[in-house]
Amino acid sequence: MLQGTVQPEKSKSPAERAFWFLILKIPEILLAILIGILVLFLTVSVFARYALDIGLSWSDEASRLLFIWTVFIGFAVGVRHRAHIGVDFVIDRLSPKWRWIVEMIQDSAILIFSLLFTVQGWITVRFSFLQRLPGLDVSIAWLYFAVLVAGVLMSIYAVFNLWDTMRGKRARPDALGTEAVRLSE
Repeated sequence: MLQGTVQPEKSKSPAERAFWFLILKIPEILLAILIGILVLFLTVSVFARYALDIGLSWSDEASRLLFIWTVFIGFAVGVRHRAHIGVDFVIDRLSPKWRWIVEMIQDSAILIFSLLFTVQGWITVRFSFLQRLPGLDVSIAWLYFAVLVAGVLMSIYAVFNLWDTMRGKRARPDALGTEAVRLSE
């Protein structure tokens, strides 16, 4: 886990540990599972189409649904790890005070965007229950539910990231996103 990304403080109770597992680990585990199932569905679809000369209509639609969920859960995990695109060469030239101000604005903007994402996801899910995905015969709300889930997760992660920045404990990953560098100790 990267230093400076959303992490639990020293959790004491089982309820706290369960909360942190749900918020921090489940999205990453879900992301890995979704990618695995997506690859499996695409492989089966390609094999059936070209080797067996059979078209699987459900496979293409299921793959699209899984891809959408993968992208949106990936957005949330990216917010958690501060893996969004940034122009560091400008921020690195600022004084520590101005860097902190810019980072507060950045984290606040991400939080506002995440909250709007959540609200719009909720509105869209509410009004899409009656529509169906024809290949899978499930409600299209399952597709839009990915937006709502990602919005909630991004909002939670954005609050924690903003809190870390306010306390001067923000860390930024290096160019490859493999390690984090503390901005203040």
